[in-house]
Amino acid sequence: FLSLYVVKELHASSVELGLIYLISLLCFTAGGLLGFMADSIGRRPVISIGTCLLSAITLLMACSTTWIEIALLMGVMRLIQSSYMGSMMAMASESATPSRSGSALAFINLFSYAGLVPAPYLGSWLYMVYSSYQKLFAFSAILIAIAAIVRALTLRETLPKRTRPAIYMSEMKAKISLALKNTKLRWLVAFGGVYAFSANLTMGVYGLWILYASEVIGLSSHDIGLWGAIYQACFMATMLPAGKLIDKVGFKKALLICIPLEALASALFIHARGLAQVVAISLIDAISSSIDLVALQTSVALTSPIEYRAGALSLYSSVFYGSSAPSTYVGGHLYTYAKHMPFITSALLQALSAILLAFLLKKQKIE
Repeated sequence: FLSLYVVKELHASSVELGLIYLISLLCFTAGGLLGFMADSIGRRPVISIGTCLLSAITLLMACSTTWIEIALLMGVMRLIQSSYMGSMMAMASESATPSRSGSALAFINLFSYAGLVPAPYLGSWLYMVYSSYQKLFAFSAILIAIAAIVRALTLRETLPKRTRPAIYMSEMKAKISLALKNTKLRWLVAFGGVYAFSANLTMGVYGLWILYASEVIGLSSHDIGLWGAIYQACFMATMLPAGKLIDKVGFKKALLICIPLEALASALFIHARGLAQVVAISLIDAISSSIDLVALQTSVALTSPIEYRAGALSLYSSVFYGSSAPSTYVGGHLYTYAKHMPFITSALLQALSAILLAFLLKKQKIE
């Protein structure tokens, strides 16, 4: 509800709304290196303190009077989220044996996405009761504060050796240097960016897929709502089996099979006619993209030693999501030129990225 809050209650223009999202994306991308703090002071402090700060920032957003304040607060929020996202993934992978890293990361991803299901409905209900988007942010701040307390009380540190406070900064710089010297990690992070760019040209099912289904295929709003619910349910239901599959066959085989399947879904979608075909093709995308998401995170976790794993995962996340922004911009322009172009281009680039991955895995001997 951020967009509605900024436009309807703070009276920002669409251009100013775009600036807010641009600032937030740039800060999220820049925050990747801050994730290395968790490799010095520990995962638990970064997650607990970061969640407390998110609660405070959300409360400040509820008290904001201008879009500029929202833009600044969103920037700080994305910096914090980017820095502790790697800590969450590192803690999950380190809480399990290496042979079960896929399952552990799938579990944490599932819970991250699970909150997206009830949130819009709860937010709509609260708005009907209070008729204020501002109050939604205050309510969110309370929920985040509760999450911060739960995390502080229940999380257990997984980093065995932490740095003395006096040398935090020098230690963090040293770990960044070590991570950047890890050739296999560099290639995997770079590949994550390439994959994200190619996969997000269509802006996902909730972007150009829905637009194409409405404007070209002719689905009704009811059909689109049903389709979206089925897609999200399948995407989430695939998470835990995806983790187990990756643990069994390895992230390499999972990626080499599922990235081409994503490409196939994009190519087939423009030929879909009717709700049944749209759902069937999009489920290929839901299953394969869910597996790819967990497999890429697993590849980075297993390639990074515990000394800088949280930072490596934060860096990967910032590159992944940073690459998605120009991709959606390019995809939007391709759609105005020809509605099928983003899907064909995405399919082609994803197929090429699978070939690139096969080459990298063989050349770099990534296990």
